[in-house]
Amino acid sequence: MYNYISLSFLILSELVCIIVGIKTHPFVIFFIPLGFVILWMLINHVGFTLMLLSFTAVIKGVLIQYFPIFSILDTTIVITLILWLGLIKLLFEGNWRFVNEHKQPLFLFILLIFVTAFSLFYTPSPIYGTSKVIRFAFIGFSMFLTPLIIIKSTSDSEKILKYFKYSIFIILIGIISQFIYFAISGKFAFLLGYYNRFSIPGANPIQVSRYLAIGATIMIVFLIKRSIHNNKSVMFMLLMLLLGIIATGSRGPLVSIFLGVLIYAFIFEKQQKNRIYIYSLFAIFISISMLFILPEIITKRFFDITKGAVLMTPEGVKQVNTVATRLGYWQMSIVSWSSSFWNIIMGKGAGGFSSLFIWRDWRWYPHNVFFEILVEYGLTGFIVFSGFLIASFNKIRIGIINGKLSEHSAVWVAVTIVMFISAQFSGDINDNRVLWMCISISIASTHVDYVKHLKTVQKNIVLN
Repeated sequence: MYNYISLSFLILSELVCIIVGIKTHPFVIFFIPLGFVILWMLINHVGFTLMLLSFTAVIKGVLIQYFPIFSILDTTIVITLILWLGLIKLLFEGNWRFVNEHKQPLFLFILLIFVTAFSLFYTPSPIYGTSKVIRFAFIGFSMFLTPLIIIKSTSDSEKILKYFKYSIFIILIGIISQFIYFAISGKFAFLLGYYNRFSIPGANPIQVSRYLAIGATIMIVFLIKRSIHNNKSVMFMLLMLLLGIIATGSRGPLVSIFLGVLIYAFIFEKQQKNRIYIYSLFAIFISISMLFILPEIITKRFFDITKGAVLMTPEGVKQVNTVATRLGYWQMSIVSWSSSFWNIIMGKGAGGFSSLFIWRDWRWYPHNVFFEILVEYGLTGFIVFSGFLIASFNKIRIGIINGKLSEHSAVWVAVTIVMFISAQFSGDINDNRVLWMCISISIASTHVDYVKHLKTVQKNIVLN
């Protein structure tokens, strides 16, 4: 019955395309069916659609840059809707099966959404707050829920990992090609004088740097997990990724890689921590060497931290220190949170941090996920959020078998830690939606490893 409905829909769509093409332009007859084919592929490959959704920070900018019509459409919302079409299809096919190990983190994430939504009743920044809550409840929840549904085996986790590797490789090619072109043409000064740093056209360099940081983390885990003889190409890719991160001029993601991998080694890879420390020190050495070898016009952002953002303050327009700005935001968060009993318990409300500025209701945040939760949702939100992180961590630990994680799970856990550290320096709960996705993938990936291990043990018992 399902196949007949799909066939009928396809025939009807083709007829509509032919009629519209006759009335408008012949190319419509080709492009609309092509669009339907792509749509159908995305619906049937939810993992790939999830990957696209996580990359919208880059995709959106590129599309708007070259196809201005996309400035009218919110690409993130469109891809999220397509993702839900795929999830609904899986639901009709009977493929929604939640295991007990997933229910606690999922419940706490939903509870956090309710806490953020309730805060709209008292927020001083209702416009930004409403937008923030809706996007978190729709997009953030979609990205957290999807891996729990679609990852049913180790091959599912590995497939999503491949999607990420290839996508990050494409971004890296774009950055390195741009780097080589301007190096050969001698136009570094023109490029960086106008754009200040390398990036994908139309994309925020910070977001691009985050994706490259994910790629670098993947390569470091491969170096740890694989034999030395198979690591030459991985080492080369790591060097290129580090070069790309430096070219973007983003310091937070670069620091997050090394801190994240070291923390990952200390918690999850104690048996191989010496090897991890060696590779991490090597990567740090290479990064520092690049900072001294590359042209100053590229690396000056890493050395000159006395110049930062240009902001409108009550005293007028000022150029402020980047590090001092972050510390100032965090201090403002603590002062505002502790200013009243209500703020301590419930916070200022969604988007309420922006009310501390002269604009009052605009998109601004503490650039630290913990301070953001504390100042806007109080101890209530902080406790729920902390409970979510603790529950997620406990579920991930279950997948540690014989003192170590499988390669694909190790990658996801390491990337999650790196993204978690990155969330302490930039972005709000919506900018950090990749973190929610990585936590979910890590939970699902380590769970299927654990199930696979149990089946192997039971099989060996039966055979013996």
